[in-house]
Amino acid sequence: MRDLTLGRTGITVPQNGFGALPIQRRSTEDAVMLLRKAYEGGMRYFDTARAYSDSETKVGIAFEGMRDKVYIATKTAATTGEKVKEDLATSLRELRTDYIDVYQLHMVDRVYQPGDGTGVYEALLEAKEAGKIR
Repeated sequence: MRDLTLGRTGITVPQNGFGALPIQRRSTEDAVMLLRKAYEGGMRYFDTARAYSDSETKVGIAFEGMRDKVYIATKTAATTGEKVKEDLATSLRELRTDYIDVYQLHMVDRVYQPGDGTGVYEALLEAKEAGKIR
């Protein structure tokens, strides 16, 4: 499998990643098995979201104790800085990790900018500076 670098992150992963939306419809046991099989098959990038019901929990269970071997991406649909902080704290807990490799804004209808009054940009920057997101 060919490796790709994700934008300007410096993160290089195999070109095939695992989108974790479908595992919300699977039992925890089946989801963990699928995630680990994907890892065994060479996948290292796993993408989930707060909106994917229990997907983050299942990803967290699957890769607990091997966090340094995988890259985890998740998303928030937050529209305020406080909600970003709340969602990030929940994601970190559910994913059983202290950092997220790629943290994305999900289902956005605008571009958040410094000083726009929402606090979204500032909350993301604060989380990055604290090492909670890369």
